[in-house]
Amino acid sequence: MKICKLITISFIAFTLSGTANAALITSTWESNYGERSSYLSDEDDANDTFDLGFNFNFYGTNYNTVYGSTNGSLFFDDEDAGPIGSDIEGYYGPTIAAFSADLCPSCDSDSNIYTNTLGTSGDMKFIMTWLNVLDYEEEFYNTFQAILFENGSIQFNYLKLNGSYYGSEDVIGVSSGDGANFNYLTAGNGDENGIYPNGQSFLYTWNKTSSNYDLTFDAPTSVSYTHLTLPTKRI
Repeated sequence: MKICKLITISFIAFTLSGTANAALITSTWESNYGERSSYLSDEDDANDTFDLGFNFNFYGTNYNTVYGSTNGSLFFDDEDAGPIGSDIEGYYGPTIAAFSADLCPSCDSDSNIYTNTLGTSGDMKFIMTWLNVLDYEEEFYNTFQAILFENGSIQFNYLKLNGSYYGSEDVIGVSSGDGANFNYLTAGNGDENGIYPNGQSFLYTWNKTSSNYDLTFDAPTSVSYTHLTLPTKRI
C-alpha cells in the first residue's frame, strides 16, 4: 500500500523578495579553510569522519563527530549512507545538505575539500569547504562551504555554484532524517543545471516551537541569475 502525505509547498526566489523570512544575514565567506582532506579530495562517492571539536546539537541530539561527503553533505548516522540528491527527508538519517549533488573531486586535480575548527570554547565553529569541486559528468565547478556553530546554528556559503549535470536532483537544506521535520530547496523543474545561490549565505537556526530549523539568507552580491525560482518543502 502506498502512503501519501500532503506537503505544503511555497516558493522562494533568489531575488529574496516576498519570502516568509524577512530578516537577512551578512554573507561571510570563511577564507581560513584549514586542512585539506587528502582522502575526500582524491575520491568519488566517499565519506570520512571528522571531529567537530565541540558538541553540536542537531534536531535534539548532541554530536561531537560528523561524516563529511564528497557529494556536498554532512551527516551523522551511517558512514556508508552518504546523501546524494533529493531524497533527504527520511532515507539517510539526520542530514545537512550544503549542496547535495553528484560531485566528483577526483575528476579534477584542482578540486579539493577542506575542514577546520575555529574559535574558543562556547563560540566554536566547524567549517567544511568544497573548493572548485567538479560534478561527476565533468561539466560544472562548484565552490561552497558549510559551517556548524557551537550554538546549533548552521550556515551555508556559496562563492560559486554552477550545479551538476543531474541538476533536478540537487538539494540544499536540513532534515531530521525520520520523515518528520525538514527544510530544504530542490532544483526547479526543467532546470537541468541545478541551483544557483551564488554570492549568498543561508543561515538555519533552531525553532523550539516548530521543532524545526528556520531559514534566513542574505541578498546576492553582484551576481547574474538565470534560474531564480525554487520550490521549498517544509512540515
